[in-house]
Amino acid sequence: MAEQVKFVQCTTEELSNLISNEVKKSLQTLKEDLQQPTTEKLLTRKEVCDIFKINLSTLWKWTKLGKLQSHNIGNRVYYKSSEIDNCLTKSM
Repeated sequence: MAEQVKFVQCTTEELSNLISNEVKKSLQTLKEDLQQPTTEKLLTRKEVCDIFKINLSTLWKWTKLGKLQSHNIGNRVYYKSSEIDNCLTKSM
């Protein structure tokens, strides 16, 4: 459903206050989201290989095919444990 835009006559000060309040709300929401603790465990390639009982070349192939998503931090490759869990439940 499309939103309707209504033009209402207001002063520049009122418009400024409306915009300021909306920006403050958005910044507060963003701040709260950033303060949420992230407890996502990152797994190394070896740990993922041990979970699936596969070798590194198979893991590389699965990543290239999009079956698993890797995450690079510096020059290291990690996999999110939640994504591995999701992959395990899909295959069962």
